[in-house]
Amino acid sequence: MQKLEKILVPTDFSPLSKRALLTALLLARKTGAEIKLLYVVPMYDRISAFNISIESKEEMMERAHKWAEKKMIDFLRGEDLTGVSLAEETAYGNEAETIIERADSLKCDLIVIASHGYSGLAKTVFGSVAEKVLKLSNTPVLVVKKDEKP
Repeated sequence: MQKLEKILVPTDFSPLSKRALLTALLLARKTGAEIKLLYVVPMYDRISAFNISIESKEEMMERAHKWAEKKMIDFLRGEDLTGVSLAEETAYGNEAETIIERADSLKCDLIVIASHGYSGLAKTVFGSVAEKVLKLSNTPVLVVKKDEKP
C-alpha cells in the first residue's frame, strides 16, 4: 500500500465537507500525512460570461478571497488540529478541474471529498464536482457521503 504523505480536502464549508475534513484528519493522524484544505471560488468562469471589466473581476476576486479566508477560519474553529500539518488555500476556476490540477501539482496521494454540500442547486453542483473528480482524477479519491461517519 502506498504511504499517505499529502491529502487534498476540497471544501464548500458545508457540514458534509466538514465530515470530509474530519475523515482526512483521522487519516493524517494515523499516517503522518499533511492536509491541504482547498476552497475553489467558481466565479471566474461564470463572471467572464458577463463581459465584466478586468478591474471589476479583480475586485470581485479580492472580495471572494477575503470571504473565503473568513469562512476558512470559521470552518476550522473548534477542530483539534494537534499533531496535524494543515495548510489552507483558495483557488479560482472550474471546481473539478482546479481540484484535480491542485492534487496533481501538489503531488497529493489522496483526495478526500464530500459527495455534495449544501442543499438545492449548490448540492447538485457540488455533487457533480465530486463525481467529475472521481471520474477524471489520476489521484485516488475517497468520497464521504451524507450518512457516513469519519
